[in-house]
Amino acid sequence: MKNLYKWWLAGIVCSAMASFTTPIFAQVLDVVPEAAPVTPAEESGLVSLLKDMKVSGFVDTNYFYNDEAHSGQNNLSPLNFIGENENHSLTFESFTLFVDKAVTDESPIGWQLHTYFGEKAKRITFLGEPGTSDPDRDDIFTVATANVSWKAPIGSGITFRFGKFYTWIGAELVENINNPNYQHGILYNNAIPFTHTGISASYDFTDKVSLSLYGVNGWDSFVDNNSSKSFGWYLTYKPTEKAFVSLGGIHGAEGWDNPKGPIPVNVQRRSTNGGLTHLFDVVATYQLTEKLSFIINGDWGQAQDAAMDIGNGLALGNTGHWWGVAGYALYDFTNWIQGVVRYEYFDDTDGVRFFDQTIWEVTLTCNIKMRENLLFRPEYRFNHYSDPDAVGVHDSSENIYGIGIEYLF
Repeated sequence: MKNLYKWWLAGIVCSAMASFTTPIFAQVLDVVPEAAPVTPAEESGLVSLLKDMKVSGFVDTNYFYNDEAHSGQNNLSPLNFIGENENHSLTFESFTLFVDKAVTDESPIGWQLHTYFGEKAKRITFLGEPGTSDPDRDDIFTVATANVSWKAPIGSGITFRFGKFYTWIGAELVENINNPNYQHGILYNNAIPFTHTGISASYDFTDKVSLSLYGVNGWDSFVDNNSSKSFGWYLTYKPTEKAFVSLGGIHGAEGWDNPKGPIPVNVQRRSTNGGLTHLFDVVATYQLTEKLSFIINGDWGQAQDAAMDIGNGLALGNTGHWWGVAGYALYDFTNWIQGVVRYEYFDDTDGVRFFDQTIWEVTLTCNIKMRENLLFRPEYRFNHYSDPDAVGVHDSSENIYGIGIEYLF
């Protein structure tokens, strides 16, 4: 009855906020610098570089409250890593600036520069032994991606990309604004990498099938933790305008291995070339009606010699696995209000991802376009742990209430 009341209350809050809005559809505005027209022969290197450049971004703030508050580096929930970490605090999540130049047949060289300033920047930068485990770090600015692309005239065109880029794994993205729910899910936070540094090659076989191949340092850090590299792949298929399926993977020695015995004090990735890791990912989307669409995401991974018994503080010295599934239902009530339900189940009973248990969650989100480019996102989330003591949670379940407010430009 208590939880039923909380769900009912969340719905009332969402409905009340919707009643004060104006039905104006928000969208990202592409800001293109204007310049006097010149002929191709007159274009300098700088003008050519900036031609068709697009600038966009957003300001992201939030407030969330967990009724089972606990201490630790992720004060809102131990499930959160990439963001939404502050409990009972008005938080400046990020100021994000995107500068992009897309590759085209007419202009075969493109580039991408995405920067973050704020709390989220601490979680995207991976450098040094402690990684981002210290919430008091003052590096609140980071370059999330910086890469150059070239469309080589091979067949219909192979696009090569060099530098730092977002992962091809998973259904969600770093930026909250482009996700169905405001808070990132369990799978995005804990089952997959966030960014990579390396090279990729992409080819469109048809307008429905494409393949990308990757050679990268590994997971997340742009400074490699060992001398081993990782190989990745991403296959997409779009049979109709309403359906999309992708399969992806990444394989390489990530240094997750730990010798059998007590878990090391600093259980970060090691500089060894062990811990051979495999991760497979599938994403499927389908628009059932004009208003209703679905997303399904599944992940399965294993790491050699990385299993841990977190409760007893022991590294087991054998291969560990993790897997999870996520499902989303999105319904557009009008062109300015959308309801989203997300369900996730995550199994890390081998302790590879530092949970040593199973976890599930349900999130309810109202995406409300209050004014042009202004988005209010009230949200309720319920998390359930099979072993709360393993992650320092006082109870097996926790309720999180809050709102994210974002302005796009």
